Amino acid sequence: MNILFMDTSCRTLTVGAIFEGRVHSVVKDAGSGMSSMLMPAVVAVLSECGARVSDMDAVAAVVGPGSFTGIRIGAAAATALTMASGAKRIAVTNFELIAYGRGAVRAAVDAGRGNMYTAACENGNVLSAEFMTAEEFASAAADGALFLTSPEKGTAAALLAVASDKAERGEFVSAFEPYYMRKPQAERGTE
Repeated sequence: MNILFMDTSCRTLTVGAIFEGRVHSVVKDAGSGMSSMLMPAVVAVLSECGARVSDMDAVAAVVGPGSFTGIRIGAAAATALTMASGAKRIAVTNFELIAYGRGAVRAAVDAGRGNMYTAACENGNVLSAEFMTAEEFASAAADGALFLTSPEKGTAAALLAVASDKAERGEFVSAFEPYYMRKPQAERGTE
């Protein structure tokens, strides 16, 4: 299956594709330029593959947790690409990427200001997830809890593997729904 995949959920932009059995990817530090870098990266990957968006059978996107803005950018772009091409949609979480191929682990994703999104995972499946304040996370780590914060073989390789596995199992979604574990700052301030 030909799959275009992207992760815009953190400061590093990852875009790649598997096309006719060959893998191509672009990984860049996006900083605050995610929205201006994403589509040129998609174009670069497709050009390198010699493919068009319409050649993709599926588009995979990381839907969170992570940067609220980054998640929205990725979900919107992936949705537009699937609408333009008719490709199927594959939603992937950062927890699935971190836990892929690792058995029973605790995954952690940066939630800003030292806070973390964490999850207990087994064989890439999320069993439970929670938001931890910086103090709670530091306390858990001091008590010996081991958290993994990145995929074993890098985001591009893990994203390709998880997306391919989901495609093989037919785990497609009708919409890229952002996986927010808490409300954005603007909404938290109004409570």
